[in-house]
Amino acid sequence: MSIALPLSSARDATIRTDRQFLITEWNDRAESLFGYRPGEVIGQPLQLLSMPSGGHDETTLLTRVITEGTTETLETVRMTKAGSPVTVLLTCAPMRNAGGHIVGVDITARELTEADRADRALRRLAAIIESSDDAIISKDLNGIVTSWNRSAEQMFGYAAEEMIGRSIRTIIPADRQQEEDQVLARIRNGQKVEHFETVRHRKDGTPVHISLTVSPMRDREGRVIGASKVARDVSERVRAEQERTQFVRHIEEQSRVTKTLNDVGRVVAATLERDDVVQLVTDAATVATGAEFGAFFYNMIDPQSGAAYQLYSLSGAPREAFAQFPHPRATAIFAPTFRGDGTVRLDDVTKDARYGQSPPYHGMPPGHLPVRSYLAVPVKGRTGDVIGGLFFGHSTPGQFSPLHERVVDGIASWAAVALENAALYVAAQNANRLKDEFLATLSHELRTPLNAILGYSRMVRAGLMSGERQQRAIETIERNATALTQIVEDVLDVSRIISGKIRLHVQEVDLASVIGAAVDAVMSAADAKGLRVERVLEGPRVLVSGDPDRLQQVIWNLLTNAVKYTPRGGRIQVSLLRVNSHAEVIVSDTGIGIRADFLGHVFERFRQADGGITRERGGLGLGLSIAKDLVELHGGAIEAASAGENLGTTFRVRLPILVVSRPPSEHRVHPQATQDAPVTVPDLTGVRVLAVDDEEDGRRLVREVLEAAGATVETAGSAEDALEQLQHNVPDAVIADLGMPRMDGFEFIQRMRSSPVAALRLVPAAALTAYARSEDRARALQSGFQLHLAKPIDPSELMAAVASLVRRFSRE
Repeated sequence: MSIALPLSSARDATIRTDRQFLITEWNDRAESLFGYRPGEVIGQPLQLLSMPSGGHDETTLLTRVITEGTTETLETVRMTKAGSPVTVLLTCAPMRNAGGHIVGVDITARELTEADRADRALRRLAAIIESSDDAIISKDLNGIVTSWNRSAEQMFGYAAEEMIGRSIRTIIPADRQQEEDQVLARIRNGQKVEHFETVRHRKDGTPVHISLTVSPMRDREGRVIGASKVARDVSERVRAEQERTQFVRHIEEQSRVTKTLNDVGRVVAATLERDDVVQLVTDAATVATGAEFGAFFYNMIDPQSGAAYQLYSLSGAPREAFAQFPHPRATAIFAPTFRGDGTVRLDDVTKDARYGQSPPYHGMPPGHLPVRSYLAVPVKGRTGDVIGGLFFGHSTPGQFSPLHERVVDGIASWAAVALENAALYVAAQNANRLKDEFLATLSHELRTPLNAILGYSRMVRAGLMSGERQQRAIETIERNATALTQIVEDVLDVSRIISGKIRLHVQEVDLASVIGAAVDAVMSAADAKGLRVERVLEGPRVLVSGDPDRLQQVIWNLLTNAVKYTPRGGRIQVSLLRVNSHAEVIVSDTGIGIRADFLGHVFERFRQADGGITRERGGLGLGLSIAKDLVELHGGAIEAASAGENLGTTFRVRLPILVVSRPPSEHRVHPQATQDAPVTVPDLTGVRVLAVDDEEDGRRLVREVLEAAGATVETAGSAEDALEQLQHNVPDAVIADLGMPRMDGFEFIQRMRSSPVAALRLVPAAALTAYARSEDRARALQSGFQLHLAKPIDPSELMAAVASLVRRFSRE
């Protein structure tokens, strides 16, 4: 809005412009200051008054006034009509109309005299001094402070009111007072002191490193009347220089440490025997620290006491020196090391507050080696677990330095690596031993049923058996073939579990029915040994979410184990209980039990308490491992308990109970033929089948099985022969092996599916193969097969599969 006073009454030159900075009004004082009459400037741009080389700052300032509505001040030089410069102070404010909109700029110009400029210069100088990051101080020739800026207050802690009128010696330390005498002497002689680095103290007594420049102050006649001091805080630079010096010393120390660690590394890398590694490390560290003795304690809990740590090595003293003492316990002194809290270095352990607080000795036992200097470091593995601890002692206080601390830290790291490598070496040896034992066991378990199969089959073929004896021989062959199949399934289950490719068909499962089916499956074996099998089932239904077949496999494995290891006349009990939100299946027996030292390994793959060629019972040692993995895949847990040998065993399976029961639904279950089920023969009359297998026995078996159901079967010994036959005769179904020489089953089916003959592309096909992994099945289906059948296959399942192929994929 417009200014209330008329322009002619203003004491200062007043100029108004529009938004384009064209002059709209011009008062009398403006005319006297710049020499232009109103008629000469009205309508002219404001730049008319600018110096030839100026105007940019003014334009920026005026633009800000228009756009932001601010009031701005600018000291500048303007040109009069006569061409002479005039120094003015411009105050520019926004000019608004009745609606509050900015319509122009109201400019007040005041001429600055020499006195004005001197006053403003002093103000600027004062502002610079106050805003300076350096402490700026003035004093007279007696050292009395006459000025003290804000940075001086911050640097030294004294307010200006506290220091003005006091001696500058207030901030000078007692041992540096002579420096002020020297400075004042130079100042009285008119000399300047530049970049003098010294130390002053703050009000709180703390030292501050400064770089000091002192200049003489003179009066109008040139006489020295005082001094101005500029002090810059150089504490950070001094600290950095000190740190640099310390760093150089540290590098030199580190070089010595590195050499020591390299020597230790070469030594421990030369062996993989744990005891040798521990002794070498202890010896090297004892020498490197200058300790009188050193010891390494392996972080093992004594099963008897529950709190001891086993001594593995000692250096600098005979083992007998510690033989009569108990192992170090997690007392206040030792606990930080065994917990892995870090290195402990004590100049005098007997002066430490934690010393002597633990019974029964409340200090060092009588006869113990004298220890005053104490150094201990945990040895930690890559996962952070404490493997053990290195301990060093000396009878004289203050023998261990920070350098020794770093040395033992490095040696502990080497020890950890070497011990973990030794552990891996032992584990690899154990794994190799277990592999050899497993292969030997597998060979035995495979050869035993194969012996019966080959023996009886050759006797039948030779006509040495007939009638009832031949029937028993066939039953024996079938039983042993089933046992072989179970061995293969167990090995495949382990492979699927390890690779994470096992599939669970999750649904609502009644555990009572699962237990019942598992018990029924082992009853014949239990009856044969005269074992009593009891069931204790709680409530009508205990529901969980899971795969019924896999859960039955778990219970069957536990029951089979109980039957195998329970002597004749013993008892097996299966219980089903609800415990809070879990269901518990408990399988207990009165069998041979499990030794305490083996109980922790009972679920490990290939581990058997009764190993070697003298074992009384067969098996691969996979059943319990598979059971544990399957239970954990169901979100449960399994544990084993035994009071000892010949005291029976109890396995407890915990599974989360299904909280919300889903409505019943149909579940697709792959048809399986049981050992005792009668062979169901579908009618395959008129169905033409091509069987492809490079093994003649395999082709003959498929042919005879399908022909028994009425099918017409042609065979081919290779994929190439099969493709040749398909050019002349298109069957109703194809059964093909996957593993064949030259062209495998995958390439064969792909050629079929890409055939130019439409009828051939549509022929349904099943892969019948010993490649039974889940990835083999997936690849077969992706390649073009409609079914994947794993060898060995039951005859009725093969007939049903062909019937299903022809029915579901028959050509129109």
